[in-house]
Amino acid sequence: MFLRIITSALALSLASAVALAGTRIIEPSTAIVVAPLHEAHHVRGDDGRDHVEYDLLVTNVFDGPVTVTTLEVTNEAGKVIGHLDGSALAEATQTLIDGKPAKAIPPSGSVAIEVDLILSPGMLPKRLSHRLVYDFAHADPLATLIASREVLGVEVEVSKNEPVPIIAPLAGPGWVAFNGCCVPNIHRNVRVAAGTRIATPETFAIDWIRLKDDKLFEGDGKANKQFAAFGAAVRSVADGEVVAVRDGMPAEEPFMPPKTVRAPTDYGGNSVIIRIRPDVYALYAHLQAGKIAVKVGDKVKAGARIGRLGNSGNSSAPHLHFGLLDRPDPLTGNSLPFVIDQFELTGKVDASEQEPRRLTVKPAAGKIFSAYPLVLGVATFP
Repeated sequence: MFLRIITSALALSLASAVALAGTRIIEPSTAIVVAPLHEAHHVRGDDGRDHVEYDLLVTNVFDGPVTVTTLEVTNEAGKVIGHLDGSALAEATQTLIDGKPAKAIPPSGSVAIEVDLILSPGMLPKRLSHRLVYDFAHADPLATLIASREVLGVEVEVSKNEPVPIIAPLAGPGWVAFNGCCVPNIHRNVRVAAGTRIATPETFAIDWIRLKDDKLFEGDGKANKQFAAFGAAVRSVADGEVVAVRDGMPAEEPFMPPKTVRAPTDYGGNSVIIRIRPDVYALYAHLQAGKIAVKVGDKVKAGARIGRLGNSGNSSAPHLHFGLLDRPDPLTGNSLPFVIDQFELTGKVDASEQEPRRLTVKPAAGKIFSAYPLVLGVATFP
C-alpha cells in the first residue's frame, strides 16, 4: 500500500510537470545558485579602455565542495566578450569578508566571483549574461540529484550612470594609486554585510601614496614625517556640502598594526565626507588630527583645502584614502566610479616590487583627460 501511494504521488508530480511545461520554464537542478551583488559599474581607465566592474555571489547548495571551472560573459547579442578560467578564475573566486582566493566553495558556503571586464571604447553593453561551469566529486552520494553542471542566463544590468567627473584631491608629482580598481587588491575585494545586502564600499576608492626619487620615505620609515605624502594638502574634488567630520584620532605608527581602531567609525580615522551630488558622497580618510579645515554644514568649492594627509585609523603608512559613495557611510556605502579631469601619467610601479622604501617605476608619459587612474600608475596632478 505504501509503495503504491509513493508511485501515485510520483505519477501526479510528473503529470503536473508536463502540464506546466507549456507555460513555465523548467530549470534543471544544480549544485550552486548564482546572483549579482548589484548592477555593474563602468569607468574609462587611463589606459583608454572601459572597465566594467561587478561581483557574482555564488552559493553552494550541495553536500560537498564545488569548484567553478569556467565563467563566460556575453553581451545582448550572445557574443562572448569575457572569459575566465584557470589561475585567473581561481584568483577572482574569493571569500566574502577577506577577499582571499577560494579554490572550492564549501558545502552551504558562498563566495564572490570578481569580474573585471575590459572593453574597447564603444563596446559597452546594456546588460550582461553569464555561463558558469562547475564540478564536484563524481562519487558524491547526491551526485544523481544534479541535472546540470552549468548555470546559464545570470543577467547583470550595466549602470546607465556615467562616472562622476572630479578634479584631483591632491596636487603635484609622484602620486601613486596604490590600491584601487581594476584588478584584485585590498580595495577591489572589499565586501561588507549590511543587513539585507552586501556592500562594496571600495571598488573604485584609491589609496594615494607619494614617491620622491622613487622612495616612499627617507631614513628608516619609522616616523610619519619621513614619508613624502605626510602633511600634503587635501582638497575638495567638487563643489559640495560637508555632511560628516571625524577628528581627534592620534596618528598610527608606520608599518605597525593600528592601535586605535575599536569600532566601525574608527576605520576611516580622521575623515571628511562631502555631498557633491544627490546620493554621491566624497570620502577623505586617514587625515591628520587637528588639521581639518571644514565643519559639518560648510559649503565648499572645488579645490578648497579640507585637511592634510595623515596616518590615522585603519592605516599602516601615511596615505589618503579617497572615494565616492552612494551614501555617507565608509563601510556600508557602495563605491561609485569617477574620472579626474586631467593629469599626467608619468610612470607605473612594478607590481612585483617587494622593497617598501624604494620602488621600481617603469617610465610612462602621457596627458590624460577625463579618466580613472588605474592601480600602480604614478600621476602628476595640476
